[in-house]
Amino acid sequence: MHIHSYDQGAFLRPIIEVAGVRAAKTASAHFQETYQAFTTYSIVKAVVSGSPTSVDNWLTQDKEHKFIAGIAMDEPTDYGMDSVRFEQLVKDKKILVFGEIGAYYGGSTLNHPGWQPYLRICQRYDIPVAIHLGGGPPQSTYSWAPKARLQLSDPFLIEDVLVRYPKLRIYMMHSGEVWYEHALRLMAFYPQLYSDLGALLWVEPLTKHYASEFLKLAKEGGYLKRVMFGSDQMRWPGGIGKSVDYLKSLPFLSQEDKADLFYNNAARFLKLKNQ
Repeated sequence: MHIHSYDQGAFLRPIIEVAGVRAAKTASAHFQETYQAFTTYSIVKAVVSGSPTSVDNWLTQDKEHKFIAGIAMDEPTDYGMDSVRFEQLVKDKKILVFGEIGAYYGGSTLNHPGWQPYLRICQRYDIPVAIHLGGGPPQSTYSWAPKARLQLSDPFLIEDVLVRYPKLRIYMMHSGEVWYEHALRLMAFYPQLYSDLGALLWVEPLTKHYASEFLKLAKEGGYLKRVMFGSDQMRWPGGIGKSVDYLKSLPFLSQEDKADLFYNNAARFLKLKNQ
């Protein structure tokens, strides 16, 4: 439910190693390494978000039709987007999932007025919405995301959206991260709300702790069937394998739980058929 594509320009920034995983060096290598990970780990479908050009590029190379087209936006005007263009992209099936919405990085929340025309379109056309919740890369506020503030990523800040659009399918990326209890409380109140595990599963010990505690509570509370796997590999395709391995290693999850997390819950949420 959560991978990314990039244009070549993204690889001009300094590349660092994360959690012992090396970054891809070019956009082409990034695609090839990600696709190879799909083969290695038997991944049959994935929601990919990025710029419209990078997503189109991935779809063109995707001979096995594994990718579900999303779009990454931090602010409502990214890529010169407006509601008219957005609706046409939806009609043309260029956008099948609206997200990753990184409102946190752009200094807003999903409740900001600028996002509402897009959300109305998504509800009208039954397009799922993916919202980034929880923190991002450390020190990003000092570099590429100067408007980012952790307080904007609390899941409780999307509650008005859930009330306003009761038929909208929404999933919380990273399951709220440090606010995983808030994420679960929202799921208790709003049955249309799902979550993905995202980068929690691999980037650092603290996020893996959040993932484990979230999954334990989700299982105890009966919400595990609305939690979905996603690696958020970013520029590190090796994060996919580390995510799979960590989720498989959790002893409190049954084989049925893992099948639901890796596949069944997402297939239901996305309304996939014969996959």
